[in-house]
Amino acid sequence: MTGNTGLLTSRCDPFGAENQRPQVLGGVYGENMIGKIMWHCDRPAVGRYRMICRGGDYGHRAQADGGLIAAWHCDGGHKGQVMPLCTVHVRDFTVGPPKAGYTRDLKTPVGQIGGTVANELCPACAYPPEARTLTEVADRLQAEMSAIMAAPIHALGLMTEMAKMGEKFARLEREQDKVRARLDELYRTGRVHKCPLELREVS
Repeated sequence: MTGNTGLLTSRCDPFGAENQRPQVLGGVYGENMIGKIMWHCDRPAVGRYRMICRGGDYGHRAQADGGLIAAWHCDGGHKGQVMPLCTVHVRDFTVGPPKAGYTRDLKTPVGQIGGTVANELCPACAYPPEARTLTEVADRLQAEMSAIMAAPIHALGLMTEMAKMGEKFARLEREQDKVRARLDELYRTGRVHKCPLELREVS
């Protein structure tokens, strides 16, 4: 008899549906991004696991054989939350889910359609703090520009109103360009990169 008897009755919980504190993309997005449907797994868990960032060398490749420019080394080690998993999700998080398609009777859809395989992207590496902040700023600026484009223009004082809106839009666009330039720099230098993950069992 082991001390981990609670696992015998634990259900697989790869998406946080059971613990009432689901995380979207490792906590990058808030709970407001969860959506109306919470995916869950009905299978019993066979162990407790977590994703570990494997790290590596990253950077911008200027040409096919030019090597990495301004290479950036990632030590890895970022740890995801502990998840009770079934055998199916252990396999999927280790080698990736089967390709999207149907069972032999062509009635039941299987696999993953679109998106990213879970073990190919470390959220902490793809969205470091500065990149998260810049992305939030870029989204806010884009929303403000979209609101200007959609705003009705009153007939009275049409030219004056259009000029003011045009000036505000141009200012927002300049700010957006600065944010995007900084994000591009983070990508070029490898500080924003796509690190692979390794699923490891925990006690």
